Amino acid sequence: MTPSYRTTQATQKLQCQEPLFRLERRIIAGCVLLLLAAIVLGSAGCSKLRNEKSTTSADNSNTGPSSPPVPPSSAGEGTPTTWEAKATTLNGADGKTFTLACSPAGTAHPVWGSDIYTADSSICTAAVHSGLITYQQGGAVTIELRPGRTIYGCSERNGVTTSPFGSYQHSFVFKTPNTEAVVREAETQTPVLWNTSPASMVSFEAGKTYKFKCPSGGQESSVWGTDIYTLDSSICTAAVHAGKLALESGGSVTIELRPGESSYKGSTRNGIKTNDYGAYGQSFAVK
Repeated sequence: MTPSYRTTQATQKLQCQEPLFRLERRIIAGCVLLLLAAIVLGSAGCSKLRNEKSTTSADNSNTGPSSPPVPPSSAGEGTPTTWEAKATTLNGADGKTFTLACSPAGTAHPVWGSDIYTADSSICTAAVHSGLITYQQGGAVTIELRPGRTIYGCSERNGVTTSPFGSYQHSFVFKTPNTEAVVREAETQTPVLWNTSPASMVSFEAGKTYKFKCPSGGQESSVWGTDIYTLDSSICTAAVHAGKLALESGGSVTIELRPGESSYKGSTRNGIKTNDYGAYGQSFAVK
């Protein structure tokens, strides 16, 4: 092979290799570009995912369950109490006041007294009796602790009938705009029902007098004697028999405690018929 032929062949080989070399460079360059694009896109995708996660976390914090609202303080409305609660459970001296909140849907419990109540009476039921709250709605009431009394009356008000009682060492009243007037009246004349007798409430002491108040619209109850009545006779009915009251109007009556009689003679006066009775150790007269 002549040198000129080898030269020609070499030149042709180089001419053939050049396009291949350029093609390889283009392929490599293209791959590099594709790789860079993939990296860029991947970074963007990761960045997007991070942003979406951050956004999702923020959304969760905003849309997650919120804390329940804090209920307003009930201090101004009174301390929640049950319908069984009595003033004897309160730690306070005479003259101290307490504001208590009786729950709705209450039930009746025993009460002794009228306007002035024994400290072992149900506070909430007494509040219904006084017309301050209802069983259905309950509500807040303020009471004042008071010294005890030797006698507690009874009455029927607002669907509550209270009971009479004798001496009890502590009492309470409700603080209202007319508290003093109401309490003063209850102190000067003890409210009673038409079936109430002195025997259910007084400490017997011959010669002692008591003033009571009988409600209007009275209904006759049992009485034994004439002028001098057994201590277990109805105060109000005896007062009608003695001509001091009328069933329809009621009113105030004063009685005086008397020693017992060996016998009691019944009679009919002012539309009231009283009964005979034998010996009874304590009695009263209507003044």
